[in-house]
Amino acid sequence: MKELKKQWKNHEFARCYLFFGEETYLMRNYEAALMQEILPAGAEMMNHDSFTEKQATATAIMDAAETLPFLNEKRLVTVRNSDFFQKAGRKEEGEKLKEFLADLPETVCLLFLEEKVEKNNGLYKAVVKYGQAVEFKRLTEKELAAWMKKSCKAEGLEMSEAVAGLFLQTVDHDMETMEKEMQKLIAYKEKGGTVTAEDIRAVCTVSLEAKVFDLVRAVAEKKPEKAVGIYRNLILLKESPYMVLSLITRQFRLILETLLLSQGGLPNESIAAKLEIRDFAVREYLRQSKRFSSEVWKNALRDCLDTDLDIKAGKVGEEAAVELLIMKYSSLELG
Repeated sequence: MKELKKQWKNHEFARCYLFFGEETYLMRNYEAALMQEILPAGAEMMNHDSFTEKQATATAIMDAAETLPFLNEKRLVTVRNSDFFQKAGRKEEGEKLKEFLADLPETVCLLFLEEKVEKNNGLYKAVVKYGQAVEFKRLTEKELAAWMKKSCKAEGLEMSEAVAGLFLQTVDHDMETMEKEMQKLIAYKEKGGTVTAEDIRAVCTVSLEAKVFDLVRAVAEKKPEKAVGIYRNLILLKESPYMVLSLITRQFRLILETLLLSQGGLPNESIAAKLEIRDFAVREYLRQSKRFSSEVWKNALRDCLDTDLDIKAGKVGEEAAVELLIMKYSSLELG
């Protein structure tokens, strides 16, 4: 993937690309880079065709691809969320494009942007044969830390591994939000220097998930006053008790799953990949899991689900029910 931008700078383009995967921020970034290299300023309007969802038909795409560019080397044809690459989608339309890809004019670059694809799909195989399919996977903790440090360095700032880790634990995990929070840090440190933990605490918006992470840590450490204090602050901030319950339930489930996978001999890196969580979360969940037995964690998860049902049935008020649950499992009397 890193080689793509180098190729584009040298005006080396495949005739077709398929970008897909979970990390939409990176996908948009590479889409913009490709467009910038193929369509210089002023060439966009006359040399770019874009099709979205049901607008994307094989006939329309082929017609656009065969249209000669105007005062430019290439024409860019973008096809977004077509569902051509899934059996349950519009596979028939995609099938019509398979043979066309073998004969794509040199004057066009065809770009498919999809959330999901099936790799045994005929059109997918044709893109791989005649162009390039690029999967944008969610970045690992190490890759995100490297990205943040590089962003800081470009602005004359330094960021240590530990501070990068704190940043990841503090903000929402989608890269678009992370970039906004990075820009806040860079603006805050306008004179350069080193980004510190204090800077992150002073500037960055703490995500709801991070706050509930701290709440569950207080529960595991059997600190009822701290756990309930965090919860009441969330209520004061107008957070939904039901949303907090959902996040507590998720974290209890992940703690239990992390514990069981670790007991089964799976290394931390594999646990993170299997559960689709960050490495630091695995380490923290393993630490928390040792506070209670697996049976207690199973009971805690069961109580979360029972509380959810009671709230939905109108048997209890959601704010009080969640607080009682927190009190129960942060009690010093539990073993």
